[in-house]
Amino acid sequence: MADVESVLRHSAELLQPDLPAFTEGVVAQVRAVSAYYGDPLSPPPDLMRSALTAFDAFVAGLIAPHRAAESGDYAWAVGDRCGRDGIPLQALLDAYHIGKTGLWDALVALVVRDSPGRVATMAYAASDVWRRVDADIALVVEAHRRALVQLPSGADRRHWPMLQALLRGHLDPAHISALGLPRHGRYAVVLLRGPGVRPLQAELGYEVRNGLELYWCPQDDGVAIVVLLGDRPLTALGALIPVGPHTRGGISAVVTGLAELGRARHLAELALGACPADGELAQVGDRLARAFALTRPDLAGDFADQVLGPVLELRPADRDELLTTLAAWLDCDGSTRRVGERLYCHRNTVLNRLRRLEALTGHRLAHPRDVVDLAMALEAQRVSAPPDAEAGA
Repeated sequence: MADVESVLRHSAELLQPDLPAFTEGVVAQVRAVSAYYGDPLSPPPDLMRSALTAFDAFVAGLIAPHRAAESGDYAWAVGDRCGRDGIPLQALLDAYHIGKTGLWDALVALVVRDSPGRVATMAYAASDVWRRVDADIALVVEAHRRALVQLPSGADRRHWPMLQALLRGHLDPAHISALGLPRHGRYAVVLLRGPGVRPLQAELGYEVRNGLELYWCPQDDGVAIVVLLGDRPLTALGALIPVGPHTRGGISAVVTGLAELGRARHLAELALGACPADGELAQVGDRLARAFALTRPDLAGDFADQVLGPVLELRPADRDELLTTLAAWLDCDGSTRRVGERLYCHRNTVLNRLRRLEALTGHRLAHPRDVVDLAMALEAQRVSAPPDAEAGA
């Protein structure tokens, strides 16, 4: 037993100075294999710092037995924090297994390098190391479980951690079960962003408006609202969600269960990106052309150049005049009279601009397929244009 403790202390002392570099390698591996920790859109914060603290506590316990409890204490704190933050338990366990396996491999490699005569003793030390690992993981699981079912301050906010995980697309069965909402049902997601989004108050955790159940959930850059629609149409949301003068909103399409909330959030993101102005709430189904362009802005730019290329090469004032007229013509259902009223110009001026647009693009507004191309290209140009060009258009 003394030999086992000695060889573990020796290998841990060798590893301790190199823990930052070792941790960087482990974190890179975790990000490479974990859908949650490797998410490029919303990477979990402080993963490097948290992993380094965990390794430091574990190694310290190998060097000084009186510090062995520090690793378990930190494991409990990690499980509790991740449960409250809605981090999927499976993702957390995968990270722990990768980290502890890497740690054991590093300890063995150091003994092989510096003390090859003690390699046989390391075989006996394996059971001690993995006993400590299993104890830490058990603490992580229990702390995560307790945090998941414990109500945060304000009972109406108990759904926040689970919804945050589901909105990221992480389908941990524990989150779905603990949420208490129907697993199958008609749901939609609304995203609100902008300086006008007021801080989420406790009373906004959950509410019923006009028969619709709204579950408010804070996000890093705004607010998400998960709506249980029941048999109500999606159009009922427009008048229920407050959108201030410095706020924009996006509404997803209807999805049919909690497992699809991640997809609904993505659709709400597309609708939000297609929202034309502050103070408005865009529905993805009403802005499909721009939503399609947002999914592939590189192809959107190519398509805009292909259809509108000669127009985009004009002087900025002429370009903006033609694009603004085309947009107004589409919004006014092809009525040149209404376009003239909107743009404060004579109907004949509108007709002349449209004829020039047709001559430059080779697309005829009397041909439905050409109108579809022009409408799609206009949205694509808005997505792919530089800020100054888009502002002008």
